[in-house]
Parts: sequence; C-alpha cells; structure tokens
Amino acid sequence: SGLAPEIAYFRWTNPATGVEKPFDANTQLVKPNGDILVHASDRHNLLRPETVESLFILWRITGEAKWRDYGWRIFEAFEQWARLPDGHGYSNLLDVTVVPPQHADKMETFFVSETLKYLYLLFSDSSTVPLS
Repeated sequence: SGLAPEIAYFRWTNPATGVEKPFDANTQLVKPNGDILVHASDRHNLLRPETVESLFILWRITGEAKWRDYGWRIFEAFEQWARLPDGHGYSNLLDVTVVPPQHADKMETFFVSETLKYLYLLFSDSSTVPLS
C-alpha cells in the first residue's frame, strides 16, 4: 500500500549472547531476510502526522528534494487507499500489508489538523510559516 504499519520492530540480536530474539511467523510479518518485523495486531495505519512532520522539518533544514518526494509518495498513498470511495473524507486502514487495505470506518481528528497541515507546509513556500 505504500503506507507504514502503526508499529514495526527491528530484528534484534543480543550483543552479549549473539542470540537473535525469536519471532513467530504466524503472528509477525517478516520480509524475507529482512530486519523489520510487524505483528499482526500492528498492521493498521491511523494516518498519523509524525512522519510527514519530520519530512517537513528535514525539508526546511536541508532543502533536499528527497524529503518532498517522500511526502508526495505518502500523500499519493493516502489518496489512493485512505480516501473514501465517495470522496467525502478519509479512513484509517486496518491492514497496510494487503492491497487494497480495508477501511476502518474511522478518521482521527489529527489527520486533518496535523497530517494534512504538515503535507501542506511541506509543499508551501518557506515564508508561509518561517521556522526562525
């Protein structure tokens, strides 16, 4: 879907013992030979603002176009998967590891008040809201 799950875990090896923390393939999604684990109960997406807020700040600090590119990909994924079929709003997603993800019939207020705000600022002129 191009969107992240609510929670992801990194594969971890205990440095003292060299033993890798075990995981259960029945309850966790693991990319082959990957380092990121996702529990079945964490595969939802609440359309949170933290990632796009970080992209906005990184864009303003560095001026590197890649931060806007990442933000645009997230926006496109929201439009493709979270926007309701009738076009009248957005919905949380139940499982971002399947395409198409199913809507949760709920939209958190922070999606409009924060997530969309930071996407707007990411693509606005820097004078719109100066960081100084």
